[in-house]
Amino acid sequence: MAIASPCAVILLGSPVNSQPNLPVPKPSARSESAFVPNPLRLVAAPYLAKNQGRSRFLFIGDATQPITAIDVDPNISSRYQIPRAADLPIVTPFRLKILHFNDLHGRIAHLAPEGNIPVFSRLVSRYHQQQRKYANNPQAGVLLLSAGDDMVGTPFDALVSECNHAYDLYQTLGVDAAALGNHDLDLGTHALAKMIQRSGDFPVLSANLLPPAQLKKVVYPAALLDVKGVRVGIIGLTTSAQMKGSDARHLTFVDPVQVVKNLLPVLRPYCHVLIILSHLGYDLHSTSATVEDYGDRQLAEHLPSGAVDLIIGGHTHHILNETCLNQENIVNGIPIVQAGTLGRFLGEVTITLRDEQQPATVTNAKLSVTADLPVEPTFEQTQIAPIITSLHQKLNHPLGMVADHPDLETDAVLNDFASHESAFANFITAGMVAQAQKNGYEVDFALTDAAVLCAGLPPATLVYGDWFAVMPHADTLRLFQITGAQLWDLLQDNARRANRYGEAHLERGFVQFSGQIRYKIQLGENRVVAQATDIVVRGILLKDQLAHTFTFVTHSFIRQPACHWEAKFSQKHLDIALFNLDVLPSKDTELLLREALITHIKTYGGVTKAGGVVRDGRLRIDDI
Repeated sequence: MAIASPCAVILLGSPVNSQPNLPVPKPSARSESAFVPNPLRLVAAPYLAKNQGRSRFLFIGDATQPITAIDVDPNISSRYQIPRAADLPIVTPFRLKILHFNDLHGRIAHLAPEGNIPVFSRLVSRYHQQQRKYANNPQAGVLLLSAGDDMVGTPFDALVSECNHAYDLYQTLGVDAAALGNHDLDLGTHALAKMIQRSGDFPVLSANLLPPAQLKKVVYPAALLDVKGVRVGIIGLTTSAQMKGSDARHLTFVDPVQVVKNLLPVLRPYCHVLIILSHLGYDLHSTSATVEDYGDRQLAEHLPSGAVDLIIGGHTHHILNETCLNQENIVNGIPIVQAGTLGRFLGEVTITLRDEQQPATVTNAKLSVTADLPVEPTFEQTQIAPIITSLHQKLNHPLGMVADHPDLETDAVLNDFASHESAFANFITAGMVAQAQKNGYEVDFALTDAAVLCAGLPPATLVYGDWFAVMPHADTLRLFQITGAQLWDLLQDNARRANRYGEAHLERGFVQFSGQIRYKIQLGENRVVAQATDIVVRGILLKDQLAHTFTFVTHSFIRQPACHWEAKFSQKHLDIALFNLDVLPSKDTELLLREALITHIKTYGGVTKAGGVVRDGRLRIDDI
């Protein structure tokens, strides 16, 4: 049923604010005839774990348009039909303890040579300790929140298909909600939807994503948490940066500032405390990860002063407020917190409500070093240990042998990929062509850059864990179509990206091709005059195939780490247009690159000469 009140405070444009010291943003003027109802529907989202005085609800609706009201499911207590949090009796002063982490990337334990070092169960121990401390205190409560990127990037990804993933653990523990991170989408929206559903519909939040059909029933714009009578609103936000999932190009993200402003007129008066759970990144100038349009600082600057009580951030792996809340992290009256990455820190924030009529205030913020926290033994033994056992079995599974070739060494991978032809790249591109064709895709050639490689391989027996260390990311095989003329331009562009003597090696997006393409690079005096020559494609000179259309296979994250160099180069050389692969028609295969190459490895008994570990002269770089 819809909330009805003489105050009508949750209708768009209503001036009433449950916390009178905070302004309600003024919506743009709309004529009565133009009014379009767009309510949020509040539904119950019960905990599967013991919750100790908390209730959880989800807001369903389209936050990318102005919100006009809140409709409460008729099965929910009439308490939630009261539109103003200020009209609800609560015991004050009330202290809300919020524990938070971000960018765990599935790292529930550190797999060290000396043995497994617990990570997640240390966070659990602190959470349980705080729960016990405040369980019988009517004036305090505890929340546990994740600011996104809960999966992808650690060896635990190997078990995702076996139902061992972060959301399962969060639901078992009683984590209240998580923001949707960009890497959570790396495995594709279909896979993500299945993971959320298998976890018992763990609450994943993203208000600025226009969810595709498969995510509409599992990703929500916001949540409501009732902590001993205190209403806590949580708005989720997701960055559009560094998206590389199988259907990332079909995802639509809306201006996060406008989305929050769409929600504020309704959620601000409805909640005692309003928090943004953000995976936008700390600042547009951050270098640890790409931030697009807005970071948390820019978000706070563009909102009304003090419009929300706290921004809990992620994405850029910042370590903020180690010992106390830093003045630099209060922007426009809004405190911003973030807790590093990979579970190395656990953030703790205290929000105090003095009374029902006064604004909630952040009165403390700090980080705890996870390694200094005790282990929760029961959780470690019953929840984590079985996962670790399964993972070790997977990681130690033999795949074959590794050839003795200098290009396979880690030093060569990290230092020389863009300096000359690489036998390792030749193996990868051969495998990409073979696996694409095996799965029914007609491709003419393949290309790869250094972004897929994080390590090399010693000449020894190869196990799954070794290959995962080489390719820890969730790239998929992607098909592109390119004309001969465009391929000519791509090769000229590639010549400008090769390493040069005397210049520091950066990730410039230099690509290596499969054996179907042979050519020479003349570096010349500088990058501007570098050129590709003597180009042959499938045994025919490229200049005789300029009108032909080719299909090539590569990986979904191709050249993305090169964006910083590309921006600098383009600013310096306005008359030279770098080649943008995104302009080409493309299609994702949803085939995981790492697993496709494992099939190739098994076919040829390992990473071997027979499988492509060889330099055959397809690329020559002449320094003239």
